[in-house]
Amino acid sequence: MNARSGLRVRCEKGVNVNVRKACLDFAVWLRMNLEFPVRVAVYLKSSYQIKTMDTNELVSATFFAPYDKNVEPHIRVAAGDYEDLVKERGEMNAIYAIVNSMAHEIIHYRQWMEDRELDEAEAEVEGLKLVEDYYEGSAFFDEAVQQQKVWTIAIDEGIPIAENSEGDSIMPFWSTKTKAEKIINIVPAYRNYQVQEITLDDFLYDWINELEKNNHLIGTNWCGKALEGHEMLPREAFERVQAKKMQPIEPLQ
Repeated sequence: MNARSGLRVRCEKGVNVNVRKACLDFAVWLRMNLEFPVRVAVYLKSSYQIKTMDTNELVSATFFAPYDKNVEPHIRVAAGDYEDLVKERGEMNAIYAIVNSMAHEIIHYRQWMEDRELDEAEAEVEGLKLVEDYYEGSAFFDEAVQQQKVWTIAIDEGIPIAENSEGDSIMPFWSTKTKAEKIINIVPAYRNYQVQEITLDDFLYDWINELEKNNHLIGTNWCGKALEGHEMLPREAFERVQAKKMQPIEPLQ
Protein backbone atom coordinates (compact mmCIF):
# COMPACT_ATOMS: atom_id res chain seq x y z
CA MET A 1 0.00 0.00 0.00
CA ASN A 2 1.15 3.54 -0.74
CA ALA A 3 3.29 4.92 2.10
CA ARG A 4 1.68 8.35 2.01
CA SER A 5 -1.37 8.96 4.17
CA GLY A 6 -3.51 11.86 5.32
CA LEU A 7 -5.93 14.44 3.95
CA ARG A 8 -4.85 17.45 1.89
CA VAL A 9 -6.85 20.39 0.55
CA ARG A 10 -5.83 22.27 -2.59
CA CYS A 11 -7.64 25.46 -3.55
CA GLU A 12 -7.89 26.69 -7.14
CA LYS A 13 -7.46 30.38 -7.89
CA GLY A 14 -10.81 32.14 -7.89
CA VAL A 15 -12.40 30.16 -5.05
CA ASN A 16 -13.98 32.49 -2.50
CA VAL A 17 -11.82 33.03 0.60
CA ASN A 18 -14.73 32.12 2.91
CA VAL A 19 -15.17 28.78 1.16
CA ARG A 20 -11.44 28.12 1.34
CA LYS A 21 -11.32 28.81 5.08
CA ALA A 22 -14.45 26.74 5.81
CA CYS A 23 -13.11 23.70 3.94
CA LEU A 24 -9.64 23.99 5.49
CA ASP A 25 -11.19 24.20 8.98
CA PHE A 26 -13.37 21.18 8.23
CA ALA A 27 -10.30 19.27 7.03
CA VAL A 28 -8.50 19.99 10.32
CA TRP A 29 -11.45 18.50 12.22
CA LEU A 30 -11.63 15.50 9.87
CA ARG A 31 -7.95 14.70 10.45
CA MET A 32 -8.53 14.63 14.20
CA ASN A 33 -11.61 12.40 13.98
CA LEU A 34 -11.06 10.08 11.01
CA GLU A 35 -8.24 7.95 9.67
CA PHE A 36 -6.82 8.51 6.17
CA PRO A 37 -4.52 5.50 5.57
CA VAL A 38 -4.12 6.38 1.88
CA ARG A 39 -3.59 10.05 1.13
CA VAL A 40 -6.58 11.76 -0.44
CA ALA A 41 -6.45 15.27 -1.86
CA VAL A 42 -9.49 17.55 -2.01
CA TYR A 43 -9.41 20.02 -4.89
CA LEU A 44 -11.65 23.06 -4.47
CA LYS A 45 -12.58 24.18 -7.98
CA SER A 46 -13.77 27.61 -9.09
CA SER A 47 -16.23 26.09 -11.58
CA TYR A 48 -19.98 25.91 -11.00
CA GLN A 49 -20.09 22.17 -11.61
CA ILE A 50 -17.70 19.30 -12.27
CA LYS A 51 -17.92 16.72 -15.06
CA THR A 52 -17.64 13.11 -13.91
CA MET A 53 -14.88 11.06 -15.52
CA ASP A 54 -17.03 8.04 -16.37
CA THR A 55 -20.40 9.48 -17.46
CA ASN A 56 -19.58 13.15 -18.19
CA GLU A 57 -22.46 14.09 -15.89
CA LEU A 58 -22.31 17.56 -14.31
CA VAL A 59 -22.28 17.33 -10.51
CA SER A 60 -21.28 19.40 -7.47
CA ALA A 61 -18.49 17.04 -6.36
CA THR A 62 -16.77 13.80 -7.39
CA PHE A 63 -14.56 11.10 -5.91
CA PHE A 64 -11.91 9.39 -8.04
CA ALA A 65 -11.63 5.80 -6.80
CA PRO A 66 -8.62 3.98 -8.30
CA TYR A 67 -8.74 0.20 -8.62
CA ASP A 68 -5.25 0.03 -7.13
CA LYS A 69 -4.83 1.14 -3.49
CA ASN A 70 -1.25 2.15 -4.37
CA VAL A 71 -2.74 4.96 -6.46
CA GLU A 72 -3.94 7.93 -4.44
CA PRO A 73 -7.61 8.91 -4.85
CA HIS A 74 -8.82 12.48 -5.01
CA ILE A 75 -11.94 14.54 -4.48
CA ARG A 76 -13.09 17.52 -6.54
CA VAL A 77 -15.60 20.00 -5.13
CA ALA A 78 -17.22 22.75 -7.21
CA ALA A 79 -17.26 26.06 -5.33
CA GLY A 80 -17.92 28.52 -8.16
CA ASP A 81 -21.61 28.85 -7.32
CA TYR A 82 -20.91 30.18 -3.80
CA GLU A 83 -22.03 33.76 -4.52
CA ASP A 84 -25.27 32.52 -6.11
CA LEU A 85 -25.90 30.25 -3.13
CA VAL A 86 -25.36 33.18 -0.77
CA LYS A 87 -28.06 35.16 -2.61
CA GLU A 88 -30.46 32.21 -2.51
CA ARG A 89 -29.81 30.78 0.96
CA GLY A 90 -27.59 33.15 2.93
CA GLU A 91 -23.88 32.87 3.72
CA MET A 92 -24.07 30.17 6.40
CA ASN A 93 -26.25 27.86 4.32
CA ALA A 94 -24.05 28.42 1.26
CA ILE A 95 -20.95 27.36 3.20
CA TYR A 96 -22.86 24.43 4.69
CA ALA A 97 -23.83 23.17 1.22
CA ILE A 98 -20.24 23.16 -0.04
CA VAL A 99 -18.86 21.55 3.13
CA ASN A 100 -21.61 18.94 2.85
CA SER A 101 -20.48 18.13 -0.70
CA MET A 102 -16.97 17.58 0.62
CA ALA A 103 -18.28 15.34 3.43
CA HIS A 104 -20.32 13.30 0.93
CA GLU A 105 -17.16 12.46 -1.01
CA ILE A 106 -15.24 11.70 2.21
CA ILE A 107 -17.81 8.96 2.86
CA HIS A 108 -17.11 7.60 -0.63
CA TYR A 109 -13.41 7.58 0.30
CA ARG A 110 -14.24 5.50 3.38
CA GLN A 111 -16.32 3.09 1.27
CA TRP A 112 -13.39 2.77 -1.15
CA MET A 113 -10.96 2.09 1.69
CA GLU A 114 -13.27 -0.70 2.91
CA ASP A 115 -13.52 -2.21 -0.61
CA ARG A 116 -17.25 -1.53 -0.78
CA GLU A 117 -19.46 -0.23 -3.55
CA LEU A 118 -19.76 3.55 -3.68
CA ASP A 119 -23.24 3.86 -2.24
CA GLU A 120 -24.83 7.26 -2.93
CA ALA A 121 -27.64 6.84 -0.39
CA GLU A 122 -25.18 5.99 2.38
CA ALA A 123 -22.92 8.88 1.41
CA GLU A 124 -25.88 11.26 1.56
CA VAL A 125 -26.91 10.15 5.05
CA GLU A 126 -23.46 9.65 6.57
CA GLY A 127 -22.03 12.78 4.98
CA LEU A 128 -24.80 14.85 6.54
CA LYS A 129 -24.11 13.23 9.92
CA LEU A 130 -20.45 14.13 9.57
CA VAL A 131 -21.29 17.78 8.91
CA GLU A 132 -23.81 17.90 11.76
CA ASP A 133 -21.22 16.47 14.12
CA TYR A 134 -18.68 19.06 12.98
CA TYR A 135 -21.01 22.02 13.42
CA GLU A 136 -23.22 20.81 16.28
CA GLY A 137 -21.41 17.95 18.04
CA SER A 138 -24.29 15.57 17.28
CA ALA A 139 -22.20 12.36 17.47
CA PHE A 140 -21.78 12.81 21.23
CA PHE A 141 -25.53 12.55 21.76
CA ASP A 142 -26.07 9.78 19.20
CA GLU A 143 -23.41 7.56 20.79
CA ALA A 144 -24.29 8.39 24.39
CA VAL A 145 -27.90 7.35 23.87
CA GLN A 146 -26.95 4.25 21.87
CA GLN A 147 -24.55 3.03 24.57
CA GLN A 148 -26.30 4.55 27.61
CA LYS A 149 -22.90 5.75 28.84
CA VAL A 150 -20.48 8.64 28.65
CA TRP A 151 -16.85 8.87 29.73
CA THR A 152 -14.58 11.41 31.36
CA ILE A 153 -10.99 11.26 32.63
CA ALA A 154 -9.79 11.58 36.21
CA ILE A 155 -6.91 11.30 38.66
CA ASP A 156 -7.06 11.12 42.47
CA GLU A 157 -7.45 14.89 42.65
CA GLY A 158 -10.49 14.80 40.40
CA ILE A 159 -11.59 15.58 36.85
CA PRO A 160 -9.82 18.26 34.79
CA ILE A 161 -11.47 21.66 34.50
CA ALA A 162 -10.50 23.76 31.50
CA GLU A 163 -11.20 27.43 30.85
CA ASN A 164 -12.30 29.00 27.58
CA SER A 165 -11.40 32.44 26.24
CA GLU A 166 -14.37 34.00 28.08
CA GLY A 167 -13.20 32.59 31.41
CA ASP A 168 -15.92 29.92 31.65
CA SER A 169 -15.01 26.66 33.39
CA ILE A 170 -15.56 23.51 31.32
CA MET A 171 -15.59 19.84 32.30
CA PRO A 172 -14.93 17.39 29.43
CA PHE A 173 -16.90 14.27 28.51
CA TRP A 174 -16.64 11.80 25.63
CA SER A 175 -19.18 9.52 24.00
CA THR A 176 -16.82 6.54 23.62
CA LYS A 177 -14.08 5.10 25.79
CA THR A 178 -11.72 5.10 22.81
CA LYS A 179 -12.07 8.85 22.30
CA ALA A 180 -11.29 9.52 25.96
CA GLU A 181 -8.28 7.19 25.87
CA LYS A 182 -6.95 8.91 22.77
CA ILE A 183 -6.84 12.25 24.63
CA ILE A 184 -4.88 10.65 27.48
CA ASN A 185 -2.38 9.30 24.96
CA ILE A 186 -1.79 12.50 22.99
CA VAL A 187 -2.11 15.31 25.57
CA PRO A 188 0.93 15.33 27.90
CA ALA A 189 -0.97 17.09 30.72
CA TYR A 190 -3.44 14.17 30.84
CA ARG A 191 -0.89 11.35 30.61
CA ASN A 192 -1.54 10.15 34.20
CA TYR A 193 -5.32 10.29 33.97
CA GLN A 194 -7.60 7.26 33.80
CA VAL A 195 -10.85 6.85 31.90
CA GLN A 196 -13.97 6.99 34.07
CA GLU A 197 -17.25 5.48 32.86
CA ILE A 198 -20.56 7.16 33.76
CA THR A 199 -24.00 5.73 33.10
CA LEU A 200 -26.22 8.00 31.05
CA ASP A 201 -28.77 8.28 33.87
CA ASP A 202 -26.08 9.34 36.35
CA PHE A 203 -24.79 11.86 33.82
CA LEU A 204 -28.28 13.31 33.30
CA TYR A 205 -29.55 13.41 36.85
CA ASP A 206 -26.42 13.73 39.02
CA TRP A 207 -23.54 15.16 37.04
CA ILE A 208 -25.51 17.73 35.06
CA ASN A 209 -27.19 19.03 38.22
CA GLU A 210 -23.82 19.47 39.95
CA LEU A 211 -22.27 21.12 36.92
CA GLU A 212 -25.19 23.53 36.75
CA LYS A 213 -24.86 24.40 40.45
CA ASN A 214 -21.13 25.08 40.02
CA ASN A 215 -21.63 27.15 36.85
CA HIS A 216 -19.53 24.77 34.74
CA LEU A 217 -20.02 24.22 31.03
CA ILE A 218 -19.86 20.78 29.43
CA GLY A 219 -17.21 20.02 26.82
CA THR A 220 -18.04 17.18 24.42
CA ASN A 221 -15.75 14.90 22.43
CA TRP A 222 -12.65 17.06 22.62
CA CYS A 223 -10.00 15.84 20.21
CA GLY A 224 -6.44 16.63 19.17
CA LYS A 225 -3.63 18.16 21.21
CA ALA A 226 -5.43 21.51 21.12
CA LEU A 227 -8.55 19.91 22.66
CA GLU A 228 -10.89 21.00 19.90
CA GLY A 229 -14.57 20.33 20.48
CA HIS A 230 -17.93 21.70 21.50
CA GLU A 231 -19.03 23.34 24.73
CA MET A 232 -22.51 24.04 26.05
CA LEU A 233 -24.59 24.72 29.12
CA PRO A 234 -25.49 21.60 31.17
CA ARG A 235 -29.19 22.25 30.52
CA GLU A 236 -28.62 22.21 26.76
CA ALA A 237 -26.81 18.87 27.04
CA PHE A 238 -29.69 17.47 29.10
CA GLU A 239 -32.28 18.63 26.56
CA ARG A 240 -30.33 17.28 23.60
CA VAL A 241 -29.98 13.85 25.21
CA GLN A 242 -33.69 13.78 26.01
CA ALA A 243 -34.56 14.80 22.46
CA LYS A 244 -32.29 12.09 21.07
CA LYS A 245 -33.88 9.48 23.35
CA MET A 246 -37.24 10.24 21.72
CA GLN A 247 -35.87 9.29 18.29
CA PRO A 248 -35.51 5.72 16.94
CA ILE A 249 -32.10 4.33 17.89
CA GLU A 250 -29.89 3.31 14.98
CA PRO A 251 -27.29 0.57 15.51
CA LEU A 252 -23.67 1.67 15.95
CA GLN A 253 -21.62 1.36 12.75
